[in-house]
Amino acid sequence: MEQTKTAYAETTHIVMSEDINQLGNLHGGTLMQWVDIIGAVAATRHAHSTVTTAALDSMDFKHPVPLGAIVTLQAAVTWTGRTSLEVRVDVYSEKSNCVVKKRTNTAYLVFVALGYDGKPHEVPPFTPRTDSEKREYERAARRREARLARKNSEEE
Repeated sequence: MEQTKTAYAETTHIVMSEDINQLGNLHGGTLMQWVDIIGAVAATRHAHSTVTTAALDSMDFKHPVPLGAIVTLQAAVTWTGRTSLEVRVDVYSEKSNCVVKKRTNTAYLVFVALGYDGKPHEVPPFTPRTDSEKREYERAARRREARLARKNSEEE
């Protein structure tokens, strides 16, 4: 995930015993917390302000992550509106005795930037530069439309 440094964040964890479920794999709730935090870091860097999570648009669990695995989370801004922004978080895992990284999860989160008064605050526009950023930006706009349609249908 190539991105400008102001719209990108990365972190790494080792799955410890307190992070696992009864099957010996990373607990989904722990991973969701890690995803939310690194997503907020990328959003904060881009917005230059505090952000709050407005939505977890989707999170796909593709592979279990076992105890002792090294987990890398990469977050990048994919789209901005007036006060909100979408962040994609890719999660990779590798076993300590293996050099192969496997993408285990992908999540899309929406954050709202907040001013000092706690009210929504305008964010700088995100301008996609690479072909992959442009494709992701277009998909993000479609995800936003789908979110708004769901919200409007729930309100009726």
